[in-house]
Amino acid sequence: MRQLCLVVALMAGAAGTASAQLAVTQPHEKLLVLPFAVAAADSAMSIVVTDAVRDRIAQVAKYKVVVVTKAKLCEALTASGFPCDGLLDDQQARQLARFLSVQAYLTGALTRRDATLTAQVHVFDIGSSGMAVSFTVTSGNPGTPQALAEAITQRLSTVIRASEQARECTTNRQRGQFPRAIAAAQKALAIDPTSAGANLCIATVYEAQRMPVDSIIAASQRALKGDSCNSTAWENVARGYQQKGDTLKAIDAFIGGLGCEQRNTSRRLAIAQLLRQMKQFQQAVDLLDAGLAVTPGEQQLVEMKKQICIEGELWRCALNGLMTQAQHDSSVLRDTSFLRTAIGAAQQAADTQALLALARAAVRNFPNNQSFLRALGGAFEQAGMDDSAIVVYKRALALLPGGDVTLSLLIAKTIVDHTVYDTARAHVLTAMKDSVSLKALQQAFAERVDSARPYLHPALVSSDSGQRLTAAVIMLTGASKIAQAAAYDRAYVWLDTLLQVVAPRSSLDTVGPRFQVRVNASFWYGLSSVLTLSKPYQEMTKLKPADRSRCDKAKAIFDRLDRTKAALTLGRRVHPPTADQMLGFVAQYEKARAQVRDAFKCRSF
Repeated sequence: MRQLCLVVALMAGAAGTASAQLAVTQPHEKLLVLPFAVAAADSAMSIVVTDAVRDRIAQVAKYKVVVVTKAKLCEALTASGFPCDGLLDDQQARQLARFLSVQAYLTGALTRRDATLTAQVHVFDIGSSGMAVSFTVTSGNPGTPQALAEAITQRLSTVIRASEQARECTTNRQRGQFPRAIAAAQKALAIDPTSAGANLCIATVYEAQRMPVDSIIAASQRALKGDSCNSTAWENVARGYQQKGDTLKAIDAFIGGLGCEQRNTSRRLAIAQLLRQMKQFQQAVDLLDAGLAVTPGEQQLVEMKKQICIEGELWRCALNGLMTQAQHDSSVLRDTSFLRTAIGAAQQAADTQALLALARAAVRNFPNNQSFLRALGGAFEQAGMDDSAIVVYKRALALLPGGDVTLSLLIAKTIVDHTVYDTARAHVLTAMKDSVSLKALQQAFAERVDSARPYLHPALVSSDSGQRLTAAVIMLTGASKIAQAAAYDRAYVWLDTLLQVVAPRSSLDTVGPRFQVRVNASFWYGLSSVLTLSKPYQEMTKLKPADRSRCDKAKAIFDRLDRTKAALTLGRRVHPPTADQMLGFVAQYEKARAQVRDAFKCRSF
């Protein structure tokens, strides 16, 4: 009986020991090791490193975690149509991990530089395993795949050991045992000071205890030191700053998290929309450009970028997007709304070639559209094609039976602004003393400027003072250009009319833009009048007594002298030496006033 009892006792003890060992050797957490991304030339090395890491973790942490075998992995990949050692993108990797019911999976990238191998490793926690981590290790020298795999394994071993206490923290937190949860997290941090799982558990405890949001943010930021791509940590930081009312820092956190999910288009669009609401337009565009670099041509990104560029008045950006859209879909060039937007962007961006292309397409499709014709004329102007611009403007004006004062002014201004006197040719002719050719050059220039006068008339008789002032300024520009070309007889006609347009309304009319036009016009009028007075004065002095109108003609000459003197006196501030010289000539003419009056027996002056 004693022997039987001893046997029973030994068997019970053995059973208890075996049960205990079985409990230790049957961990619940599963880890999937996926192939490392690598340059094509080093694909064989990637397989060696991946297999070595998988085997070494299975050995080192066999009581802590279940590592999915390569055979099991190959079976799953083959069933899905992938090669056994094929690379998976982020979405595919996550789908495979969930299919295999693992709590965490490992991915990474390998690089070789000389004799050194470097691995960037990222473990994704998808089942509350506490194993989230991202780190970089090197193989040292010599850089063998086995040495690199061993370095990765040692770091992972620490993470796996710490994850047990991180999971204990989570369990206690779920039970409401917060002190025990914090204690477990501290044990995890003692093993791995950067444990993302432990710090995230602490953050959830702080949240449950309703501690200040800064504490939650700080714990989440510590988690990011262990796993810089931890989406939960980034989300905590972003939401925390939102609670504090610091939207810009919240957006920075959202962007930080997006850095590890480059292909997450919906998240990228949401962040861009936040930036748009904060009027951070350029930052939003940069964010969308980063997404388009990863997923070129993504329509949602392209459309939002276009809208943000237009709304933010980022005209170069908007124009590039619109031109790209037109290249891919020529039908938009028959859409007036698109054309107006694109032409406006080209005008704002000062892109002459784009404006020409868009305006030509618009006029081709809508030949009688006033705004498109004006845009084409403006494009021709920017391109230095002044004659073409004038032709287009005139074509637009002809489509309006009642005329258009603004368009008429535009035509006049284009003619005046872009008519240039050939000073170099004039200097040559002057040096050659070729007065005939010089006179022809001056008259041709003056006639070109004169062609603008009919288009100024509608504005000069307009009830709109602004339009009248604009016409006066254009007249001053044209007249002064003619006078500077020494075509004084043609300039006199312009200036005589202009002084009537800007004549003072009262004795107090001595300030403002009209007065400034009057001052400058007076100077040029006085100069042109004096330098063209000799011929009509000589003709007046040669009038015969039988000419009954000679007193009227003489009076007109001396009235002109009076106006000239008054104009030079007012315009003297433009260039005093020239004005004084002209006033001297006026004085010489005035000396003959009494003599002419007596000789002609006139009483009217």
